[in-house]
Amino acid sequence: MKQRFVLRIGWLIVFAILLGSVLPEAATAASSSRPAKGTYTLDYDILRAEDNSVSMANDYFEKPAKLYVTGTKMTMQITINHSTWTTKFKVKYKGKIIDSKVIQTNAAKDTRIVQFPIADLNTPTISQIHVTVPSYSYDHDYTIRFKPDLKSLKKVN
Repeated sequence: MKQRFVLRIGWLIVFAILLGSVLPEAATAASSSRPAKGTYTLDYDILRAEDNSVSMANDYFEKPAKLYVTGTKMTMQITINHSTWTTKFKVKYKGKIIDSKVIQTNAAKDTRIVQFPIADLNTPTISQIHVTVPSYSYDHDYTIRFKPDLKSLKKVN
């Protein structure tokens, strides 16, 4: 009886290993903190710094983001709407706060596309923004967090 139980457990383990080796690449990429090399789109939420609530800043960013994965690096590109209000945008990467790189601006639409490195898709990326709205005498700094939605990860051909 005990021997049959051990044999069944052994077969279950073999089956699980075989099943895991034939999963599609997209499913494996979505569960990984580093997808396979390529270009992807993915949704994300902007969370408040102090808890997991969605920040009001969530509405200042267009979805989805683009994710570029090379052999050693992941880079995310996002579009900021109300670009004239969000005057600074920095991210924490490998323990340092760095400026994002401006890829494109569109003054007519009041948007800009920024790019920044990302270390891990499973951990929200800390960001610092400065919001200035002169017509309301509004001028504040905020810490927010980008939380990628790995279920939405889609490879772009």
